[in-house]
Amino acid sequence: MIVVAFANQKGGVSKSTLACHLAIYLFDRAIPVGFLDTDEQQTSARWLKNAEPKLRVIVASEVDAIRKAKLELSKSCDIIVADSPGSGGDASHSITMLADLVIVPLQPSKPDLRAITDSLKYVRLAQEMSGGKRPRVFLVLTFTAKGDVKTRMLRHELASMGLPVASSEIRRLNAFRDACDSAVTRQSTREALEASKDINRLFEEILVGCLERISVTNEQSEVLNG
Repeated sequence: MIVVAFANQKGGVSKSTLACHLAIYLFDRAIPVGFLDTDEQQTSARWLKNAEPKLRVIVASEVDAIRKAKLELSKSCDIIVADSPGSGGDASHSITMLADLVIVPLQPSKPDLRAITDSLKYVRLAQEMSGGKRPRVFLVLTFTAKGDVKTRMLRHELASMGLPVASSEIRRLNAFRDACDSAVTRQSTREALEASKDINRLFEEILVGCLERISVTNEQSEVLNG
């Protein structure tokens, strides 16, 4: 069982949008997935309730409740997608410490660059406690535009800091803005198809190891169970 957490202590970076899209992306591929919304605003929980009622969602914002929710979802899920609040606090720190993979979305701006320092603090702590085994982390650039100089400069600066940045980006497309209560990957408009390309490229890039691990584990389980 793998926990994928979306974390950034700065709001408005498409954290909930990407978290919900990942959950639906996995659900549509018949991968047992559950969702843990640790944000008291419950933006993701409400989104998924309308977008896919069959997808199991638990809302928990207190440390003990988050731990219990993770254990409960792990009974039936291969992957737990978790959304964290757009601010610091126990909920954000707890889900980061419990994660196997942390995705940190950020816009190509100086305020976003400053904000990731705090967002990565608990990622590094969790890595130290696990001997560097977990969590893996990916920074994902969002609200980008083709040929944008700021995006290119930020990518270079992040690389110089030794931070792992996904090569895939999420562009500033109206389809993402209008996707609430749905998913661009389930739509057929021209803009939705363009947005779907971004989603598919990103999740294929960052999840390849996780999905291979789940596939191998399930195959071994089937062999053992005859």
